[in-house]
Amino acid sequence: MLNRREFLTRGLSYGSLLMLPRVSWAAGDKKQPGHRTLVLLHLRGGNDGLNTVIPYNDPLYRVLRPGIGIGENQIRKIDKNVGLHPAMGGFESLWKRERLAIVQGVGYPLPNYSHFRATEIYYSGEPEKTPSSGWMGRALEARPSERPLRAVAIEKEKPLSLASSAPGIVSLTNFKQFQLPKEARESIAMYKEFLALGGERAAVAKRALEAFKVAEKIASLRPVRGSFYGSLGQDLSKVLALLQTDLDLEVICLSLNGFDTHANQGPQHNGLLAQLSNNLRAYQDLLERQGLGDRVCTFVFSEFGRRATENLSGGTDHGSAYPAFVLGKGVKPGLYGEAPSLENLDNNNLRYTTDFRRIYGGLLKGCLGLDPKPILGDHAPLELLA
Repeated sequence: MLNRREFLTRGLSYGSLLMLPRVSWAAGDKKQPGHRTLVLLHLRGGNDGLNTVIPYNDPLYRVLRPGIGIGENQIRKIDKNVGLHPAMGGFESLWKRERLAIVQGVGYPLPNYSHFRATEIYYSGEPEKTPSSGWMGRALEARPSERPLRAVAIEKEKPLSLASSAPGIVSLTNFKQFQLPKEARESIAMYKEFLALGGERAAVAKRALEAFKVAEKIASLRPVRGSFYGSLGQDLSKVLALLQTDLDLEVICLSLNGFDTHANQGPQHNGLLAQLSNNLRAYQDLLERQGLGDRVCTFVFSEFGRRATENLSGGTDHGSAYPAFVLGKGVKPGLYGEAPSLENLDNNNLRYTTDFRRIYGGLLKGCLGLDPKPILGDHAPLELLA
């Protein structure tokens, strides 16, 4: 007779199955009714917030950006003070449909301008510490579950944001990565035999068979067709495929590269914001047509913004505060937080007005039904979701 260690090792040691989540023995089998899947989209490189959500009514904007500033007649005005970049027609549409919340002046005390460290801070949710876990990883630990799959990153490697002792967290770039090798059939047969034995072996076998079933389900998925383009469109088509299944995921992570616009920012930033805005509008439209609008919330963030002043290369250098976006059918739309002052700068950097952990707290509370304080500390959550 196999002991438990030999049983698990023999049954879960084949090829792509190494990517499967570990068997969990925790209580709480299902995501709570009414909770949403949280989709996290990282704009890698540091998005220039001042040319994304533009304070067109502030004369200092033109003073700080005489070359790369956006002409007032091009700006998509959403209120009497601010407007969106002209390439963001998709976000303007979401704004008019009350599917978009914009949080201004996002940052934290003593900002870091290194891509690596700033990303580490946003992924861990702990600016004051050397990270040992991710903010979403801690959220998954806070509500244990026996489900074999809880979180997916559309990345080559799992991001720090999902670092956790919780099982059920994987990364993928291609659904076929989860195709079971032929040898796995022997393990499946073995597990089915052990189901009849009862006791701990049967419990382990039940969880292992659930994991195999999830792997087969993912391997059978195909990206959803839609009005998508570019690398973000490809990834969103995979996100939609995952959301259409009955996997009941709690979080999905993905990213869009290219926002480190030190030189010749205009055309590069224009293309990136168009890709972001148009793809997310198409994605939100499909979610709602498929009856999934109430079950998904999407958060768009960057590791930092750019400096208020343009540089001599027609670009912007690493900065601090920037606007973040929350979109979905259940979002309380509108502008949140105070726009950073263009007069009271910190070495040409915008001073933050909204701690990013307040957004995280609102998402944990509104999407996952969790108390954010044990996960993030004492930061009053923004009430972003109905």
